[in-house]
Amino acid sequence: MTDLTLGILRNLLPFSGYPYRGRLIGCPVCQKQEYRKLASLDRRLKRLPTVVCNGCGLFFTNPMPSDNELSTYYESYYRFDYQLNAGSPKPRHIVKRKREAEKRYEEIKDWLPSKARTLDFGAGSGEFILRLLDAGHDAHGFEPGEGYGQYAQEQLQGRVQLASWQDVDYRAEFDLVTCFHVLEHLNDPLAALRRASQWLRPDGLLFIEVPNSLRWFGDKGFGSFHFAHVVGFNRFNLELAAAKAGLAAVKVISSTSIVFRRSPGRIDVDTLARNAKATTENTLQATSPVSAFVRHKIRKFSMIR
Repeated sequence: MTDLTLGILRNLLPFSGYPYRGRLIGCPVCQKQEYRKLASLDRRLKRLPTVVCNGCGLFFTNPMPSDNELSTYYESYYRFDYQLNAGSPKPRHIVKRKREAEKRYEEIKDWLPSKARTLDFGAGSGEFILRLLDAGHDAHGFEPGEGYGQYAQEQLQGRVQLASWQDVDYRAEFDLVTCFHVLEHLNDPLAALRRASQWLRPDGLLFIEVPNSLRWFGDKGFGSFHFAHVVGFNRFNLELAAAKAGLAAVKVISSTSIVFRRSPGRIDVDTLARNAKATTENTLQATSPVSAFVRHKIRKFSMIR
């Protein structure tokens, strides 16, 4: 049995911990050191400590995995762990991503100049880049995952770099930077947002989409947590993170799907933090992490039957 197979089996073993040490940190968004325990287990009943920030209501894993620990997980286990796939994307994945790309393009198309220069931060298998190319735009991207990144490179002929956000180097040349379901995977989302904002032209747009952590927590309790998502946003702490990168919301598509632009003035981060905390607290008061998890499992079992 290979080390990879053993690692995958360990990741599936309930009530065991994930293979990381990490370190205790303050909030990755507002930097406050005050937080409280939210859950000890994740959706697979594996040990995963999740806390909620007392300053802005952000959910985050704490101890937080290091860059190296996250890289090891994504390189070796992530695609199999959550998509039962260790290589290139499956056809059904591509069909699903094309539908998502079409929906996202409809939301942003009227905001783009003709032949816009665009960059997809975490391009996956490249479907959104392909949709922009079909619309006549000059679309590019980067993807750190080897299997999906190589597939995107082959399909898009040099328009995708196989690299992490820390390693790519772009000028401020893009009319649009997109970042779909990426920030929740990063242990330093603020640094990533600041980097992305530097790639924008002065009037450029940053289109961010992340999972709605409060919706999933209310529906599944601690079953909404898993190792791949080290931070969990609501609308206002997503806006707060963007504000700390000098970005202000210009279009709110949904709670956690928002288009941003560089702000010419000061953004009221204190109000955003208060709103973020209050939004999270409302959900926490109405939700028992254990009861919500049990209800979710009963619903799933009923659907299977």
